Amino acid sequence: MKKVFKIMIVDDHPLIIDGLVHMFDNESDFEVVYTAEKSQDGLNFLKENISIDLIIFDFRIPDMNGYDFAIQLAELDYKGQAVLLTMIDDQSLLKKMNNIGISKVISKSESMDKILFDIKAVAYHNEAQFYPSISHKDIQFLSATEQLILTRISQGHHISLIASEMNMSTRNIKYRLTGIYNKLGATNRSQAITLAIKKGIIKL
Repeated sequence: MKKVFKIMIVDDHPLIIDGLVHMFDNESDFEVVYTAEKSQDGLNFLKENISIDLIIFDFRIPDMNGYDFAIQLAELDYKGQAVLLTMIDDQSLLKKMNNIGISKVISKSESMDKILFDIKAVAYHNEAQFYPSISHKDIQFLSATEQLILTRISQGHHISLIASEMNMSTRNIKYRLTGIYNKLGATNRSQAITLAIKKGIIKL
């Protein structure tokens, strides 16, 4: 029987949480069972739900920084995987986090596909199940959802309208746009649209 990894997400930005939850929606081997905007809420949930396989958390959360959160995980004798998803690039701090048992540090500036790829690599690290390999080249292409979002943007549709059409939150659309920019190497919408047209990814 295929394993389903149970995930908890801890981040004080609803936009990030929405983006990650939606990212896992189409992944049959992952299930987001709890999200929290406060570290302590995540820890309280974990005390009653020891079956969590993977925790994704940020470093800068007002009620508790990521280092203290990781220490608390150790004190709870958490046996699953812990992934730090952050914008912090302080190498000494990241090394410190690795030294206390964090499975992986992933930058929030990566595309959603790259974030998913890295999380899957962590989750399946000690599993005997088959895990398909994905080359870095493969993750540079836009998903069908991303292509649709960028196409709608190129047609002049407002984010709120796109969100309504796709049954997503506006925060989710904005987060996905950031991922699209990262994939294409663009800094704004106009540049992303131009590059996507040149690559044949979308058509006007």
